Amino acid sequence: MSKDNIIFLELNNYVRPKIEENKSKNWVLNGRNNEFYQYIIDRRNGSPTNATIINSFVNLIYGKGLAYRGDTLQEWAKFISVFSKKEQRKVIDDLELFGEASMQVIKTKDKKGLAGIYHLPKEKVVPSLENEEGEIESYWYCKDWTDTTKNKPDEFKAFGTSNNEIEIYCISPYKAGKNYFSDPDYLAGLPYAEMEEEIANLYINSIKKGLSAGYIINIPNGTTLTPEEKDNLERQIKAKLTGSPNAMSFVMNFQAGDQAITVEAFPVNDNIHKQWEYLTGEARQQLLTAHGVVSPMLFGIKDSTGLGNNADELDTAEAQLMKRVIAPKQSVFLDAIDDILNYYEINLNLYFKPLTEEAITTDVSMSSHVCCSDEKKNLDTSIADELIGLGEDIGEEWVLIKSEVLTSETQLATSTGTARPNAKSELDGDKFKSRLRYDGVISGNSREFCRKMISANKLYRIEDIKAMSSKVVNEGWGPNGANTYDILLYKGGGACRHFWVRETYQLKSDVNNPNAKEITPAQARKEGEILPKLDNKIYQKPNDMPNNGFLNK
Repeated sequence: MSKDNIIFLELNNYVRPKIEENKSKNWVLNGRNNEFYQYIIDRRNGSPTNATIINSFVNLIYGKGLAYRGDTLQEWAKFISVFSKKEQRKVIDDLELFGEASMQVIKTKDKKGLAGIYHLPKEKVVPSLENEEGEIESYWYCKDWTDTTKNKPDEFKAFGTSNNEIEIYCISPYKAGKNYFSDPDYLAGLPYAEMEEEIANLYINSIKKGLSAGYIINIPNGTTLTPEEKDNLERQIKAKLTGSPNAMSFVMNFQAGDQAITVEAFPVNDNIHKQWEYLTGEARQQLLTAHGVVSPMLFGIKDSTGLGNNADELDTAEAQLMKRVIAPKQSVFLDAIDDILNYYEINLNLYFKPLTEEAITTDVSMSSHVCCSDEKKNLDTSIADELIGLGEDIGEEWVLIKSEVLTSETQLATSTGTARPNAKSELDGDKFKSRLRYDGVISGNSREFCRKMISANKLYRIEDIKAMSSKVVNEGWGPNGANTYDILLYKGGGACRHFWVRETYQLKSDVNNPNAKEITPAQARKEGEILPKLDNKIYQKPNDMPNNGFLNK
């Protein structure tokens, strides 16, 4: 048989995507049409191991959210009003996925203050060409870089380089040889993420094809075909069979004679399942290595080494992961936020509250001046659960426009009926809704009530908080030894270091600019919003009140 009458169709050749710096215009793209970002996104969506690690790292980095150390309550209230927790998580997600992230920094009307920090999808933001000093002076934003004619890119100045209302800050850790982009830490593992996808497709295809290793297609009268006709037939078959969904090998055999077209199955190699098992394990192991995973067991992946298969080893592995991998990633984010805040002279000692905290210890011999010490009093933590049940999460249709600490002098009517967290509140206007969030720093001696409230991170109507004040939280800590006290004013009780934050939201449909500036009380009243009158006591925690907030001492 002539070799010209047998053609092997080679399918699924892996080609590693290239990171291209296109300098043909006044912007630099990360690959053709900025496609490398989409390649990274696809590897997250298609590889179970890669997705699990990235999602877990994002959760570990963010933990229970940002907190602050020191007596900087005013700065903290300002910070959470301009950079919401939702936006923080988005930035962290991009930073872990791409190794870089972008933020839009909005200035106040007078251009002297900070009005907002908002996440920008990194795949839509690219830098301009460096100037003679090697500095990037601006960034370009485009909804779709594959069609810049239809989606015209907009240029924004780099943070701190102009007096413009909007600037862009890019978190881009240094990587050798990269002037414009910072690759993800797990860059070397991307081919193995794609391997996992292809192996999954092979498994599925093999099952659908009856577990066959491939086929021979016998073409009758094939010897009479011209080379051009054979090529055309080959292209038609390739168009139907190319890719991992049809990845089994096909051999085209052009026969003489007038017999019918036949398809013969290759015999299945008895060891093929072992080959797949090896490739699956190799892809997973290389991804774990690329991400710097200390123990696969932390991500629900068992291994045969025995390492990390008991509680002590898991605790050790988690501690090492947090110290060697997660903490450096948190530092990159915190350093970037510090740059922005310091520029506006906002001094905050920020840190991330870890997901896993030390066990709660209550020493009855501690002084009542220790933050939230339980002393010998009975603490009913079920009240926290009941109050949390009244809380709500704000939907996507609302935009946070102002956040402030509630004054202790605010007196509003108490509702004793059934709680309706999504119902109208006396603090709401026609276009606005106001809710209260329990906030502050958790320490090793924090009361369980405060721990639960802050961890829940819910929003509450002021009426429901007042109504809960009729319940016993700290027995005997009320006025003149009473068993109840005003939770709205005294939070967790005497020496408590926590506080309520009032957040005002406006419907997106009523906001012309999604990145709207803070609304002033006067402007809000004109539009039907009711704001309480605030005074200097707005920044007080019970621990800062006379007698440290103890009403019966």
